[in-house]
Amino acid sequence: MDKTRQERYNLIYGNTARKMEAEPVRPEPERRKKKVRHKARPKTSARTRQNQQKAMQIDFAFIRVLIAAVVIVTAVSLFYLSERAKLVEQREELSDKREQLNTLQVENEDLNLEIEQSIDLDQIEKTAKKYGMKEPDSSHIIHYDSTDVEYVRQYDDIPDAD
Repeated sequence: MDKTRQERYNLIYGNTARKMEAEPVRPEPERRKKKVRHKARPKTSARTRQNQQKAMQIDFAFIRVLIAAVVIVTAVSLFYLSERAKLVEQREELSDKREQLNTLQVENEDLNLEIEQSIDLDQIEKTAKKYGMKEPDSSHIIHYDSTDVEYVRQYDDIPDAD
């Protein structure tokens, strides 16, 4: 086990080749011939042979069961394929509807941007003054403090601040 690297890989160092020792000749083991014994089969009776032939024949009941199984497997396969086709069709339809939704959302965003850009606050102020409206004074402003800061729901008229 503890061989050196030189011994392990049979390395030769130097510039001359050494003579290799011849491997000892191993005697070949004699091959033993196996004796094959044939057992005599017991003779089968005529009734046993008839039963074996009968078992080998395919009877009508077996054919009916086989045909029924093939029909059932075919029906289940066709049902599966039709349901699979419906599923693929529904997925395609869903994909089309999503594309439509995305298109409509983009159009809606564009229209909202257009509406926001079309509002001219100076024009609104001029029109309001034309109809006799004016900016409220500090006495006309009523401040309302809400505990719920998200929204305000008005159930009744706001009382006067007198």
